[in-house]
Amino acid sequence: MAAVLVAAAVALLVLLVLLVLRPWEGEAPAADGFDVDPARVAELEAAEEERAVENLAAAAELAVSAQERLLPVMDGLYESLPVGGAGSGDASEGGSADGDPTSDGATPPTSAELDEWRAVVDEVTAETEALPTGSSEHNIVRNGLMLSTRLLGDTLDVLELAAADDSADGSARLRDVAGDLRLRAVDAWAVAAVQLDLQHIEADRGHLHAFLPLHSGMSAEGEAEMSHGDH
Repeated sequence: MAAVLVAAAVALLVLLVLLVLRPWEGEAPAADGFDVDPARVAELEAAEEERAVENLAAAAELAVSAQERLLPVMDGLYESLPVGGAGSGDASEGGSADGDPTSDGATPPTSAELDEWRAVVDEVTAETEALPTGSSEHNIVRNGLMLSTRLLGDTLDVLELAAADDSADGSARLRDVAGDLRLRAVDAWAVAAVQLDLQHIEADRGHLHAFLPLHSGMSAEGEAEMSHGDH
């Protein structure tokens, strides 16, 4: 009788061990509750790398193209908002009829010039907004370019208000605001350009200097610091 009980106990123990280990179910699941497929991980990483390459190429192409198209706009803005006069941070007497020089020597843009500049800025803004999002580094470039072009659009809006203002003091103050917006646009572009240059170097593509200067007389390659050159 004792032998039968011992045999039954052993059989029960073996059954419990089998139920816990379940060798017929293959390998135990990963500790976090799911299996990791190395092939799938490699596939996702390759796709992310390909996406990063495509984003870098698109951002670089847009930055260079946009720089070329925006330079005439920056030249026009520099004539309308010369650094050191109204439009550079110090409101002063000025204001004039459309196209007439102000007291600081600036030449306000005509309505036709404003429309021409706005068409270019709107076009570039739409292209920057169309850039896909990506890594944090890429998004710094995308958002910087987008912010810069939007600030340029605001600059043109304020310049239009200044041209419509009949008071000399009001017009000068509005041009001062427009000048500040223009400088902020240059700063925002510089942040994006520095990040884009770093990404280009890390991708073994060499330097890419696509800065947006205050005017074409300055180096379009720009500087890392945001000193505004002759400001």
